[in-house]
Amino acid sequence: MTQKMLDQIEALANFKDYTQDYYKLAASVQALKQSMAINQSFLLEKNGKDQASILIHIFGLLQSLFVSIDALYDMTKTTMNHKYAINVNMNKNLHELKYIRNDIVGHPTHRTYQSGGVGFSLLALEKTTMDEIVYETHLFKRKHHETLYRKINTLELIEDYEKEAFQIIQEVHAYLSKERIKPELSGLALQFLEQIKLDTFDYTLLQNIKDDYQSSNDLPKDSHNRLMWRINLLEMLDNWKETDQDKVDFIKYMKEDQALKVYQMTSVIEGLEPKLVELPLPELLQAFYRFIKNDESLIKYLKTLKDYDHPYRNSDLNELMMKADNNPKVKKLLSWFKRQQNEHRVYTIGSVLEKYKKNVQ
Repeated sequence: MTQKMLDQIEALANFKDYTQDYYKLAASVQALKQSMAINQSFLLEKNGKDQASILIHIFGLLQSLFVSIDALYDMTKTTMNHKYAINVNMNKNLHELKYIRNDIVGHPTHRTYQSGGVGFSLLALEKTTMDEIVYETHLFKRKHHETLYRKINTLELIEDYEKEAFQIIQEVHAYLSKERIKPELSGLALQFLEQIKLDTFDYTLLQNIKDDYQSSNDLPKDSHNRLMWRINLLEMLDNWKETDQDKVDFIKYMKEDQALKVYQMTSVIEGLEPKLVELPLPELLQAFYRFIKNDESLIKYLKTLKDYDHPYRNSDLNELMMKADNNPKVKKLLSWFKRQQNEHRVYTIGSVLEKYKKNVQ
């Protein structure tokens, strides 16, 4: 079924022969078909015991899945002119795939991180089987040494990938194969954003945007489509209650930021240029940006903050907190941030902190 849809996607896209789009889509489709064959081969050998054979299958599987996710991105961008259909980070196994692949296949002997640390990974050969990859990564930053242990169920990884890939391929296929009436959501999204700025959260309007987009694109209820995900983040933020006014203002800004993203995305989908919308910064964020501006060497620590599972997120956050020891507002923000255990809350706070360059320049 999936192979048939991939063949139909190439035909439906109808790109002019020998153009860049023609070859990009052809390469993406080929990579996706190859991964299906590699996954099947892996499953047929899942009872294998020979260590060398296990390793070559694991290396092939991880590299193939890594390439296939790139292929899914390129297929959606080439056919739909945006990448909103794909959001593999919503699946924990697929989110961690890039780390696992880099640790085992890419750079096990010397992996460097943007904020200055290095990592060295060792497979536990006596424990690694076709069913489970077991390894440890030794992280070093300055004189600090931390060891991370990982176990990866390969069958779950394949199952999660195939489910996600099928939904994305199905969405691209539906996009190309049916005559669609665009629901003109950007106007509604802008209206919702303006209401958020006035501290009004119109659930009915947001649900209408969600329902219209879902039905016009034949999306399943469990789709990880990025527009749907942004709407879910908005609902999460509106249910996030704090009593401290600084934090209340910060959450309101994050709602405005996500509502702006929804407006910009619906504009792109409709082929429109979104209006420029200015969002006043809350006091805690202003203090944080001033703090970074005073020492821009700290920018390197911002990249990992929104990724709950990044191996260096905690140490990078600790570096910032240490530097902010004499800055009460920044310390208050970072302490609040560090206490968050929900990955979606971590993402929304980390995202606005990372926007330092965009907002200051």
